[in-house]
Amino acid sequence: MVIHEGKCKGNGVLIRAVAEYVAEIKEENQPQLWLPPKTKCPWAPPGQDWYKINTDGAVFREIGCCGSGVVIRNDEGQIMGAMSKRWDMPLGALEIEAKAVEDGVQLAWDLGLKRIIIESDSQTMVNAIRDQSVVPSSIQHVIEGIGVDLTCFEAWKVSHICRETNSAAHILARNAKSVIDRVIWVEDTPPIVSAQVQQDVICMKSVSVY
Repeated sequence: MVIHEGKCKGNGVLIRAVAEYVAEIKEENQPQLWLPPKTKCPWAPPGQDWYKINTDGAVFREIGCCGSGVVIRNDEGQIMGAMSKRWDMPLGALEIEAKAVEDGVQLAWDLGLKRIIIESDSQTMVNAIRDQSVVPSSIQHVIEGIGVDLTCFEAWKVSHICRETNSAAHILARNAKSVIDRVIWVEDTPPIVSAQVQQDVICMKSVSVY
């Protein structure tokens, strides 16, 4: 800011100009509060003593295989377990979604978790788990197996979520393309989803700000 003192201007004008300039400098040097960009449907944590399982599947038609991704988190957004698994068979999109849920439920049981919430961005999968009378024939056997596995838990729920909320599981499903068999992380964050998981936690804690 350049201050010019004209012959017609008194000292009061100059003082006000200097004060405005000082205030402007202070404002520019003030640390800015960073808020994560709003998302249409941010990841939400489960209740206390519950664990949320996000699952997703990916089809790699060009190489004739598929991948499943699983992310299990607690009420603070911390990862309890995660998986990136390659299926060397040409499954369809719905079939690999079912396998991903199966993988997630089995991993949760192996981790000793008792109360789980399954989240999938496939409405067909969610409907099939809730009501086995509407299960497509191509995944009937897998859904029946998931139903048996779920009886071992103290309590369980299943929810449909938008694709954006399922980003961490989606990344791990896509990562399965370069995996030999499977990779499992226990109480550790897979490097490939660390940024996404951190963003989910930031959004989770910032909901009250918006």
